[in-house]
Amino acid sequence: MFENLLHKESSKMLDFLDAILVPPNNFRQQVLLSLKDIFGYQRSSFFLIDDYGNMVDPVTINIDDFYCNVYSQHYFKIDALHPWNLNQNFILKRRNIIKTSDIIPDSKFKTTEYYNDFLSKQNIYHEIAVFLLDGSKLIGVIGLFRSSKEKGFSINEINSLQKVSTHVSSALASELLLDDTQCKKEILETFSKQTPTGLIIFDKSLKVHFLNEKAKEVCEDVMQGEKTQTPQQFIKSLLAEKTNWQSGFKKTILSTSLTHYTIRILPAIHYYFHFKELFMVCIQPDIISTKKQIPGEVTVSEDTPLTKRERDILELLMKGMKNKEIADALFLSVHTVKTHMQNIFKKMDVTNRMSLYHKMNLLNNKIM
Repeated sequence: MFENLLHKESSKMLDFLDAILVPPNNFRQQVLLSLKDIFGYQRSSFFLIDDYGNMVDPVTINIDDFYCNVYSQHYFKIDALHPWNLNQNFILKRRNIIKTSDIIPDSKFKTTEYYNDFLSKQNIYHEIAVFLLDGSKLIGVIGLFRSSKEKGFSINEINSLQKVSTHVSSALASELLLDDTQCKKEILETFSKQTPTGLIIFDKSLKVHFLNEKAKEVCEDVMQGEKTQTPQQFIKSLLAEKTNWQSGFKKTILSTSLTHYTIRILPAIHYYFHFKELFMVCIQPDIISTKKQIPGEVTVSEDTPLTKRERDILELLMKGMKNKEIADALFLSVHTVKTHMQNIFKKMDVTNRMSLYHKMNLLNNKIM
């Protein structure tokens, strides 16, 4: 007989755990529906607990919304099972399942305003609170209710609810973590779209986890002409030969459009990646040094080992023009411009545009 009851109880628990595997937005409603269909709790509520200990955002089964509203406005103040009216240690000691009768004798309970003006009007007499904890932090409360004509909550029911609460608490903590992570992600993305600063978040292995559109633009500008133009390659080139770099690293670079950028590396903290040490690259353009301040005429000396066409391309390159712009100006294809660029790099003994800029600047300074 005992084995049959144990098997039946285990079967219910497995059915319950399977039933609550639903999307986050349906989780709390499904928990209450499963408590009703599998365990027979016909009336229930599921509140979340905010950072101030308030019971908020209720979901209910067979409880009128009107009573939820008046409870939140007034009756929570005199509810013996509200977290504000209970000691946190008391909740933990009582195995987080507490009946009204654990707090106040039945004879006194029947004389209270909470019972006479609130519960009795809903035909409720028996009330039990299932406190959901994430460690020692209270994150939610499930309320179960019965009329005076129904039996109170038995020891066996409380033991079953204890097992249920363990699983629901764990699932709820995960759902809240996902919600919080998504919220912070949306805030970061919204901010990053609006800021003129390029942002790149990467880890110690230089793997990029996030970057905004401005950072993409800068990477393309700085890495133009390189075989690989990925943000990860940008980070590697930025920290080239800096094996002992750390937070606080600062560097100024000149892009292919002749814009100066100030680069700073700061620590980036996000608990979603708590197992990684993250860093954030902040890329700030120097508004004093832009295309508009570049001289209109840049002449490449005929003494260089370049052909006439290569000198034409280099002059436009030194004005900060990109491959497509150079191609349009000289009525060439982008592919042809890229081929000329590789020849220019080879003849000038450089590997990329940045090196070419610096070399040409040195040559021009010598001439001057």
